[in-house]
Amino acid sequence: MLAGRAVRGASWRSLACGALCCVALSSFSSAVAAESDPSLAGTATVSRDFPKRLAITVVADERVLSTFQQRVSSWFSDGTEVQVTVTSEVEPQQLLASSPTEVRAWIVPLSSERALLTFSSATPPAPARHLVREVRLRAGFDELGLERLASLIHSAFVALREGVEGVEREQAERELSEVGVASGALAPKLELPAPAPLAPTKAPTPVALRPKQHAPLGRAANPSANPPVSLLIAAGYGVRLRGAEGIGQGPSVALGVQLRSARTAFDLQVSGQYLFRSEFEAKPFDASVQTTALRVQIGVEPRLRPSFFLQALLGLGADIAQISASAASSSVGGALLVPSADGTQWRGAGDLSLGVLRRGDVLDLGVCVQASFSFAHVRYNAATSAGEALLVKPWLVQPALSIQGRFRSAL
Repeated sequence: MLAGRAVRGASWRSLACGALCCVALSSFSSAVAAESDPSLAGTATVSRDFPKRLAITVVADERVLSTFQQRVSSWFSDGTEVQVTVTSEVEPQQLLASSPTEVRAWIVPLSSERALLTFSSATPPAPARHLVREVRLRAGFDELGLERLASLIHSAFVALREGVEGVEREQAERELSEVGVASGALAPKLELPAPAPLAPTKAPTPVALRPKQHAPLGRAANPSANPPVSLLIAAGYGVRLRGAEGIGQGPSVALGVQLRSARTAFDLQVSGQYLFRSEFEAKPFDASVQTTALRVQIGVEPRLRPSFFLQALLGLGADIAQISASAASSSVGGALLVPSADGTQWRGAGDLSLGVLRRGDVLDLGVCVQASFSFAHVRYNAATSAGEALLVKPWLVQPALSIQGRFRSAL
């Protein structure tokens, strides 16, 4: 028994020593590997030493990009400082210039449907890393195009910071060549701070960057490629509280035009809403009314967020009311229900609308609250032997709520 225990004890000691040796060898191998490959040690510090400043230069018309810095900044919630500069031309050597104090990005339009996006970052002693992207755009630097660029800038910045993506300069030059920029056109890498000036040498002949198409690269895109006027076609459904006439509800349609600026859009449209027939009591009579609301509206849509807009509309027009009435009881004799007009009324009206729109590529969705004002003095009277008696009258100010979908198409 004792011999057996001794043997087992020796076996356990042998296993423990073997395990400790394996751990020591593994630790030594890891240290040697890290020592022999410095890039492994540097990868863990990429995120910590990565610059917190993003400098974006866009080749475009400054009027088109007045809100682009705010748009890009809204994607960052980690304290990254975003600065956008607009220029009219770009030198080839600038596209892959890097600095240890900031991440540099360039946006260069290739055509109305394509743009070149480059990133350069340097975290010494590691070599500079670059990203090259060709971005597809629907209509140049329109609302959708700017939002797409802002999203791609954010995702590329995060990918560089986390070390998920990024290539060295040679690979970046090859990728630029694939989008129509000859790698030989790029000058040697630029670093900050700038070196002391050297003796004068013969300046290299500038090489114009050319996209795959034959349009010249490096100049601002033509603002007319993004027409500022759009056709509006909208449909919705709304509910209106009318007081004595009860609740009116029904579909609505609108047709108009929109004039866009950098931060605000202006609307002019005609609209109509069909409120289904509803019954109400005007004792001792029963009545019903069907209303068609026609309006001419002007409005403004200031930007709240990149995809959300406030909508304010002022409308003037008329409500066409189709009224019918009957005695609730046959015991009522000699009394007639007499509205302000017999059968059909044209009531002057206006409304004020305030809503929020979520703007998409070509389709907008929104919700709106309204206040409708009646300019007509509407009363329901009963003619009796003693004269007219007031039965009911609808509200002069009628609150409403509606939802709508709107299609936009450039003119």
